[in-house]
Amino acid sequence: MTGGGVEAMPASAVSWFGPRNRQSAHAHRLGRSRVKCSVHSLAPLAVLALAVAATGACAPPTPAPGAGDGGVNVAGPPQTVLVRGAAPIDVVLSDSGPSGPMSLVPFDSSASAGDVTFRVKNLGTMEHEMIVLKTDTPFDQLPVADAGDPPVPVKTGANKVDEANNVGETGDPNLKPGETRSFTVKLAAGKYVLVCNLAGHYQMGMRAPFMVQ
Repeated sequence: MTGGGVEAMPASAVSWFGPRNRQSAHAHRLGRSRVKCSVHSLAPLAVLALAVAATGACAPPTPAPGAGDGGVNVAGPPQTVLVRGAAPIDVVLSDSGPSGPMSLVPFDSSASAGDVTFRVKNLGTMEHEMIVLKTDTPFDQLPVADAGDPPVPVKTGANKVDEANNVGETGDPNLKPGETRSFTVKLAAGKYVLVCNLAGHYQMGMRAPFMVQ
């Protein structure tokens, strides 16, 4: 105990306490330096974040998936539309032999005025033809008053109809069995009759009505 009534600290206590205080002070200084380092290290990160944000704001628009125009709406060249003409009118010629019956069957019985193409197929056993006649007479009531080639009026032995109103035909030579022939004719609005006008064929059934509108 000292003279002032205060007990002196043992030397062992002094030797332990003194270094402890020095360690605490050192730790305090170390903590402050770490704080400074942390503050300084955050500054570059903040600058980097600002740079990334600015880059994103100035970047070009992102194109939609599969787009090849860089995200910019660019109108393509005008497209060309091909307009095709009307499909051909298919006609089938058939027979059961020279004595009969025979048929002429168009797949369509009408068409629009203008160029009309007929595609004629002979599925019979003998030669045939097809002629387009312009007439208001019903298709099965044409007078059989002609004969010969070309047909001319006769008093006896008539086996053909008049061809004065012939506006188109398959032409010569006649279609042999299995042959196909196409021809195009310009038709005005009105009534027509399709016939095979070989001798006797009209009477045996080779006739059909056709309308042009």
